[in-house]
Amino acid sequence: MKIKTMERKTFEYILDILKTPTYVNRDYIFETYSLALDTIDELIKQETFKLVQPINPLYLAGYVLGEYIYSVQAKNPSEREKFEKNEEIKMKMASVSADKYLSSDYFDYKEQKVVNKFMPPMSSLNLYLNFMLNMLHTYPKNDPSSTLIVDLLIKSVSISRCIIELLENGHETEAMATWRTLHECECTLIVLSRYKESLIERYLKHMRYGIAFRLGKNDRERTEEIFEEIKSEMKEHNLKSKDTKKYIEYGWLYGTDEIPAEELKLNFRDGLKTIAGLHSYSSIYEQSSEIVHSTPMLIYSDKTYYYLLTIINTYESFFRIEKIFGEMFCASISPSLLEQYEEMRKVYFSQLITIHHNEVMSFRTFKESLAKRLDNYKK
Repeated sequence: MKIKTMERKTFEYILDILKTPTYVNRDYIFETYSLALDTIDELIKQETFKLVQPINPLYLAGYVLGEYIYSVQAKNPSEREKFEKNEEIKMKMASVSADKYLSSDYFDYKEQKVVNKFMPPMSSLNLYLNFMLNMLHTYPKNDPSSTLIVDLLIKSVSISRCIIELLENGHETEAMATWRTLHECECTLIVLSRYKESLIERYLKHMRYGIAFRLGKNDRERTEEIFEEIKSEMKEHNLKSKDTKKYIEYGWLYGTDEIPAEELKLNFRDGLKTIAGLHSYSSIYEQSSEIVHSTPMLIYSDKTYYYLLTIINTYESFFRIEKIFGEMFCASISPSLLEQYEEMRKVYFSQLITIHHNEVMSFRTFKESLAKRLDNYKK
């Protein structure tokens, strides 16, 4: 039975959903979409594959639209018109779109998964992260001198969502490697939110140092001025030229008073992480680093082990990030929004704590089982 082409009015609605640019020839897209459907229909007739579910018009139209935009976005109107008159190109575009749709929706390789998006460890945290992002995007952003904390919060919550998506898709080691970045972000966020403006100014100064260090060739005179400033500051702390990169990255920590300046280490583990009060995560951080640097731990990893390790530590990072979010959010919102936040938190935060506890218990049981298997293997 032939797959039916949708009505043009419905297709127009789909193009609107896909936020189609005004320069797109919608007649051309509809014709190409119809040809792509014909291609799929022919494959079904040849019994190349069996259609186990209806064609998703939004996805197929998306592939057609993507092929078209990528092909014509740099062309002028006359070049675009010539392109659209070429029937061979249209047929090829329809065929490619059909192939990509089928590859993605029917023949897509799926990783073995420990968990799916519908399970509470994923769905509950994702709901809370979505709420936070929606609220954070109501604040001014991308102006480091005044929005650094908000920008760091947005990035931290976005990375958390990325970890959840990786876990949902069966990429446990990649998720653990991404947690490493989240952990670095949360440590910076914790320290900056503790010291506020006085330390933020130092942080921004070292951000400028970093830009000069990497892009200094663009303005040699200004770069030389900045490096003279850096040398002068390094001299005050008895640092050598070999310490320049470390000073640029972590010298802003001299603005804290929790470690004597002469004992402060300009690195993540013994500097930033220690001041953030998260030195206890050093061994977990090292495990994530082994994955980042592609050791055998990455290649021969146990999916369940890294799922549990990642979800537990992501939850713990989330709890700390949410605390900073809550303190900032509650101090600057309307009573109605505050009530909405408190109701949402009342329902879901306690659930997240329970989920974290359950995952910790599961990890403990898993490690005990793993230890027994290793003992039996040695025997």
